[in-house]
Amino acid sequence: MEIYVGSRRDVNKGFWMSFENHPRLQETKKSIYERCLPCLEKLYEQLKGAPSRLILKEPLNCWKIVVVFNEFDHCLDLLEKYQDDKFPLSRTVRGRIGTNDKNSPHVTVIFQVNDSHERDELYSDLERLAAQITSDFKIFYERGCQDLYRVLCGEWDTWDEVTAIQNPSLIKDVEKKVGRLLRGEYR
Repeated sequence: MEIYVGSRRDVNKGFWMSFENHPRLQETKKSIYERCLPCLEKLYEQLKGAPSRLILKEPLNCWKIVVVFNEFDHCLDLLEKYQDDKFPLSRTVRGRIGTNDKNSPHVTVIFQVNDSHERDELYSDLERLAAQITSDFKIFYERGCQDLYRVLCGEWDTWDEVTAIQNPSLIKDVEKKVGRLLRGEYR
């Protein structure tokens, strides 16, 4: 089995390309509709009531391992090295390559996983393989949607299933952002 990359896009212009070890990106699509979308809808509903806390059950089991390179080709090299080193695998390998910042000199590979054991194993493998490509990379992991939750609940390593909102003045801003995401308005 190989890692397949979605439609080629110019990742240096703020676009993302998905990848997965299934040619039709089957698990990526399934995760969006069965995991991400319901989680965003749940957050949106919670924010409507101006809560003092959020229920974060789903975000606690959603991780991304981020590897930052200076060159797009290094991202593809990492996928190839991982494939050569680890396949065949019994689990899905999925994520995306790209950047949010059109002016950034960096390109990122993000691997998405749903449990801490898989996160730790994959992190170790990726750190070793990235070092074989270049010494100029960064690697770290974080919660999957921390950009939405961090402004309200603080840093992800302090979250619990029920987490107090630290910045209630930002609830409406986050609610609007989640609403735009649910409507497919990404910019």
